[in-house]
Amino acid sequence: MTTLEKLEELIYKGFKETDRKFQETDLKFRETDLEIKKVNRQVGDITDSLGRFAENMVAPAIVKIFNRRGIPITGYSQRVRSPKRRIEYDIVAFNENYAVVVSVKLTLRLDDVKHFLDERLPIFKEVFPRYKDMKVIGVAAGANIVGESDIYAMKRGLFVLAQSGENVTLVNDEKFEPRIF
Repeated sequence: MTTLEKLEELIYKGFKETDRKFQETDLKFRETDLEIKKVNRQVGDITDSLGRFAENMVAPAIVKIFNRRGIPITGYSQRVRSPKRRIEYDIVAFNENYAVVVSVKLTLRLDDVKHFLDERLPIFKEVFPRYKDMKVIGVAAGANIVGESDIYAMKRGLFVLAQSGENVTLVNDEKFEPRIF
Protein backbone atom coordinates (compact mmCIF):
# COMPACT_ATOMS: atom_id res chain seq x y z
CA MET A 1 0.00 0.00 0.00
CA THR A 2 1.39 3.33 -1.03
CA THR A 3 1.62 6.35 1.21
CA LEU A 4 -1.13 8.04 -0.78
CA GLU A 5 -3.43 5.01 -0.35
CA LYS A 6 -2.71 4.97 3.40
CA LEU A 7 -3.48 8.67 3.59
CA GLU A 8 -6.74 8.18 1.67
CA GLU A 9 -7.71 5.32 4.00
CA LEU A 10 -7.01 7.48 7.08
CA ILE A 11 -9.06 10.34 5.63
CA TYR A 12 -11.90 7.93 4.79
CA LYS A 13 -11.86 6.49 8.35
CA GLY A 14 -11.79 10.03 9.73
CA PHE A 15 -14.83 10.99 7.66
CA LYS A 16 -16.69 7.84 8.74
CA GLU A 17 -15.88 8.56 12.41
CA THR A 18 -16.95 12.21 12.03
CA ASP A 19 -20.18 11.11 10.33
CA ARG A 20 -20.88 8.63 13.15
CA LYS A 21 -20.32 11.36 15.76
CA PHE A 22 -22.64 13.74 13.86
CA GLN A 23 -25.35 11.06 13.82
CA GLU A 24 -24.93 10.47 17.58
CA THR A 25 -25.11 14.21 18.22
CA ASP A 26 -28.18 14.53 16.02
CA LEU A 27 -29.87 11.71 17.95
CA LYS A 28 -29.03 13.41 21.26
CA PHE A 29 -30.47 16.70 19.94
CA ARG A 30 -33.70 14.95 18.94
CA GLU A 31 -33.94 13.24 22.34
CA THR A 32 -33.29 16.57 24.09
CA ASP A 33 -35.89 18.29 21.92
CA LEU A 34 -38.47 15.64 22.87
CA GLU A 35 -37.63 16.12 26.57
CA ILE A 36 -37.97 19.91 26.24
CA LYS A 37 -41.37 19.50 24.57
CA LYS A 38 -42.47 17.15 27.34
CA VAL A 39 -41.39 19.60 30.06
CA ASN A 40 -43.06 22.48 28.21
CA ARG A 41 -46.35 20.52 28.11
CA GLN A 42 -46.06 19.81 31.84
CA VAL A 43 -45.35 23.47 32.61
CA GLY A 44 -48.27 24.44 30.37
CA ASP A 45 -50.56 22.06 32.27
CA ILE A 46 -49.45 23.53 35.60
CA THR A 47 -49.88 27.10 34.36
CA ASP A 48 -53.30 26.25 32.95
CA SER A 49 -54.35 24.72 36.27
CA LEU A 50 -53.17 27.79 38.18
CA GLY A 51 -54.96 30.03 35.70
CA ARG A 52 -58.20 28.11 36.16
CA PHE A 53 -57.77 28.34 39.92
CA ALA A 54 -57.37 32.13 39.71
CA GLU A 55 -60.36 32.44 37.37
CA ASN A 56 -62.47 30.33 39.71
CA MET A 57 -61.66 32.72 42.56
CA VAL A 58 -62.42 35.84 40.52
CA ALA A 59 -65.65 34.76 38.79
CA PRO A 60 -67.93 34.62 41.86
CA ALA A 61 -66.29 37.75 43.28
CA ILE A 62 -67.29 39.65 40.13
CA VAL A 63 -70.96 39.11 40.95
CA LYS A 64 -70.63 40.47 44.50
CA ILE A 65 -68.34 43.36 43.59
CA PHE A 66 -70.41 44.65 40.68
CA ASN A 67 -73.70 44.19 42.49
CA ARG A 68 -72.29 46.54 45.17
CA ARG A 69 -71.23 48.99 42.42
CA GLY A 70 -74.79 49.16 41.09
CA ILE A 71 -74.23 46.89 38.11
CA PRO A 72 -76.19 43.76 38.99
CA ILE A 73 -74.66 40.73 37.32
CA THR A 74 -77.19 38.12 36.25
CA GLY A 75 -74.72 35.58 34.90
CA TYR A 76 -71.17 34.89 33.84
CA SER A 77 -69.15 32.49 31.73
CA GLN A 78 -65.54 31.46 32.02
CA ARG A 79 -63.11 30.80 29.19
CA VAL A 80 -65.37 32.26 26.56
CA ARG A 81 -64.09 31.24 23.12
CA SER A 82 -64.96 32.74 19.79
CA PRO A 83 -66.29 30.32 17.19
CA LYS A 84 -64.86 32.55 14.43
CA ARG A 85 -61.42 33.45 15.76
CA ARG A 86 -58.81 31.81 17.92
CA ILE A 87 -59.44 34.10 20.87
CA GLU A 88 -60.55 33.45 24.43
CA TYR A 89 -61.69 35.76 27.22
CA ASP A 90 -61.17 34.58 30.79
CA ILE A 91 -64.52 35.73 32.20
CA VAL A 92 -67.51 37.51 30.71
CA ALA A 93 -70.12 38.63 33.23
CA PHE A 94 -73.33 40.25 32.06
CA ASN A 95 -76.77 41.65 32.63
CA GLU A 96 -79.22 43.07 30.07
CA ASN A 97 -77.21 46.30 29.64
CA TYR A 98 -73.60 45.46 30.46
CA ALA A 99 -70.92 42.96 29.56
CA VAL A 100 -68.02 42.90 32.02
CA VAL A 101 -64.97 41.43 30.32
CA VAL A 102 -62.27 40.20 32.69
CA SER A 103 -58.64 39.33 32.05
CA VAL A 104 -57.23 37.23 34.91
CA LYS A 105 -53.50 36.82 35.45
CA LEU A 106 -51.63 35.21 38.32
CA THR A 107 -49.15 38.06 37.97
CA LEU A 108 -50.63 41.15 36.37
CA ARG A 109 -47.98 43.05 34.44
CA LEU A 110 -48.11 46.30 32.49
CA ASP A 111 -47.77 44.42 29.19
CA ASP A 112 -50.81 42.29 30.12
CA VAL A 113 -52.90 45.41 30.70
CA LYS A 114 -51.70 47.04 27.46
CA HIS A 115 -52.47 43.90 25.46
CA PHE A 116 -55.94 43.62 27.01
CA LEU A 117 -56.70 47.31 26.36
CA ASP A 118 -55.19 47.63 22.91
CA GLU A 119 -55.75 44.20 21.38
CA ARG A 120 -58.55 42.34 23.17
CA LEU A 121 -61.20 44.79 24.39
CA PRO A 122 -61.49 46.79 21.14
CA ILE A 123 -62.55 43.68 19.19
CA PHE A 124 -64.82 42.11 21.82
CA LYS A 125 -68.10 43.23 20.21
CA GLU A 126 -66.87 42.20 16.78
CA VAL A 127 -65.89 38.76 18.04
CA PHE A 128 -69.12 38.36 20.04
CA PRO A 129 -71.86 40.24 18.16
CA ARG A 130 -74.51 39.23 20.72
CA TYR A 131 -72.97 41.90 22.99
CA LYS A 132 -72.85 44.61 20.30
CA ASP A 133 -75.62 46.73 21.83
CA MET A 134 -74.30 46.45 25.38
CA LYS A 135 -71.96 48.65 27.36
CA VAL A 136 -68.69 46.77 27.72
CA ILE A 137 -66.54 47.34 30.80
CA GLY A 138 -63.02 45.96 31.18
CA VAL A 139 -61.51 44.43 34.31
CA ALA A 140 -57.89 43.47 34.92
CA ALA A 141 -57.45 40.98 37.76
CA GLY A 142 -54.31 39.63 39.34
CA ALA A 143 -53.26 37.67 42.38
CA ASN A 144 -49.98 39.54 42.25
CA ILE A 145 -49.86 43.01 40.71
CA VAL A 146 -46.40 44.20 39.68
CA GLY A 147 -45.04 47.57 38.72
CA GLU A 148 -47.72 50.14 38.28
CA SER A 149 -49.94 47.97 36.13
CA ASP A 150 -52.91 48.64 38.40
CA ILE A 151 -52.44 52.42 38.22
CA TYR A 152 -52.05 52.28 34.45
CA ALA A 153 -55.18 50.13 34.12
CA MET A 154 -57.27 52.50 36.23
CA LYS A 155 -55.99 55.56 34.34
CA ARG A 156 -57.09 53.87 31.11
CA GLY A 157 -60.57 53.15 32.51
CA LEU A 158 -60.35 49.57 33.72
CA PHE A 159 -61.58 48.18 36.98
CA VAL A 160 -58.79 46.36 38.83
CA LEU A 161 -59.26 43.34 41.07
CA ALA A 162 -56.55 42.05 43.37
CA GLN A 163 -56.15 39.20 45.80
CA SER A 164 -56.38 40.27 49.41
CA GLY A 165 -55.82 37.32 51.71
CA GLU A 166 -58.44 34.75 50.80
CA ASN A 167 -60.63 37.30 49.00
CA VAL A 168 -60.70 39.19 45.74
CA THR A 169 -61.16 42.93 46.19
CA LEU A 170 -61.79 45.93 43.97
CA VAL A 171 -58.82 48.30 43.92
CA ASN A 172 -60.67 51.27 42.37
CA ASP A 173 -62.19 53.87 44.67
CA GLU A 174 -65.92 54.59 44.78
CA LYS A 175 -65.59 57.67 42.54
CA PHE A 176 -64.02 55.69 39.69
CA GLU A 177 -65.85 55.91 36.36
CA PRO A 178 -65.00 53.06 33.99
CA ARG A 179 -64.37 53.45 30.29
CA ILE A 180 -67.22 52.08 28.23
CA PHE A 181 -66.18 50.13 25.15
